[in-house]
Amino acid sequence: MRSIVLALTAALLTAFPVFADGEGFVRFVLSNQVFDLPPDAIASARVIKDFNNQDALEVTVTPDWLAPLSDFTQGPQGRTISIFVCDALVAEPQLQGRISGGRFFLTGDPDVIHKAAVFLGARSCTTLPNS
Repeated sequence: MRSIVLALTAALLTAFPVFADGEGFVRFVLSNQVFDLPPDAIASARVIKDFNNQDALEVTVTPDWLAPLSDFTQGPQGRTISIFVCDALVAEPQLQGRISGGRFFLTGDPDVIHKAAVFLGARSCTTLPNS
């Protein structure tokens, strides 16, 4: 059992580079603008099923980050936004509307979604939660 946990830990750390906590934790890149969320901005992160019964990551930010996230995502819609967790690209959706409620969903490769959920849940790029 211990070797399985060590293998999983090694795989996760290989897929997500190690950063100091808070540095590039969740990064949004829209055109040439960058917006970073620190670990303490994440209120919750959980894997759910989307309308196609595929894994999706539901992320909610804390009240202090509602306005900054909303302000960053205002403006012309339909542009591609790149979303990174611990400097690993998680999703590149087209921005359909302003993220004004402090909650957004990420879909894509299930392995990437689950790995991102682990780091968001731990609120750290360097520490894995006990499981």
